[in-house]
Amino acid sequence: MTTPKYAAGPEDFLTLADVQAMTGLAFMQAMLAGKVPTTTIARGCNYRVTRVEPGLVEVTGTPGHEHTNAFGGVHGGWYGVLLDTALTCAVITGLKRGQYQTTTEYKVNMLRAIPLGTEVRAIGRTEHLGRSTGVARGEIVGVADGKTYALGTATCLIMGGSA
Repeated sequence: MTTPKYAAGPEDFLTLADVQAMTGLAFMQAMLAGKVPTTTIARGCNYRVTRVEPGLVEVTGTPGHEHTNAFGGVHGGWYGVLLDTALTCAVITGLKRGQYQTTTEYKVNMLRAIPLGTEVRAIGRTEHLGRSTGVARGEIVGVADGKTYALGTATCLIMGGSA
């Protein structure tokens, strides 16, 4: 598995012009290959992009003690970070050269608690990709147990022109 590349500072990220010079799929494939920086929040949240296909992105992670709430359970924000990444990156895979996106909203339905130390996969699939919006849905599932831990949707604003 490729080691993710992390930006040490803002100067390590691609410029918007560099991002717009690629298709979204090419950008995500470069991220998976460790050629461009991945999301920096991934390091602290202990997850990584593990699969990229047109309209589909998977991230794999394992919650630890540092991801718990005041009651010792996995914080809902951890679920949200994994799903936001998988869902919006799935939308990115469909972007044409010249386009970029930002999340306008996402929703998470937590179905059950993820036990600490349980490796999970957040899987995002593009459902709609229009001129100005992209929508994805997905889930968090246990790698070993196959249980569904959460469901989610995201809407992204698509900006820029298409080349």
